Amino acid sequence: MGDYGMDDRTIHIHPNDGFDLGLMSTEYTVQIYVGTDALMREVSDSEYVYGKLHLKNSVRHGYMELGLRAANKLGSSRMAKVFYEPGDRFGKVRVAPAS
Repeated sequence: MGDYGMDDRTIHIHPNDGFDLGLMSTEYTVQIYVGTDALMREVSDSEYVYGKLHLKNSVRHGYMELGLRAANKLGSSRMAKVFYEPGDRFGKVRVAPAS
């Protein structure tokens, strides 16, 4: 779901979805890449942006909230997949359209 009130460097997901990704805290500073090609190619570190991943009970289970600009990077897809890769200092989050 795209939201006008959010910037493109913020992602909100339900805590149960975060648990499925191995996340336990309510807020993470992460590197974010959103795009239709997020899973098809190797993304260089310079293409990621630093942002926040929040686990919020106000988000419905199975849903994700993105800023409108970030949601537009997914093309016409209304469904997305979120992938989290732990890192030494900051984890990496890739958001791609669901097929």
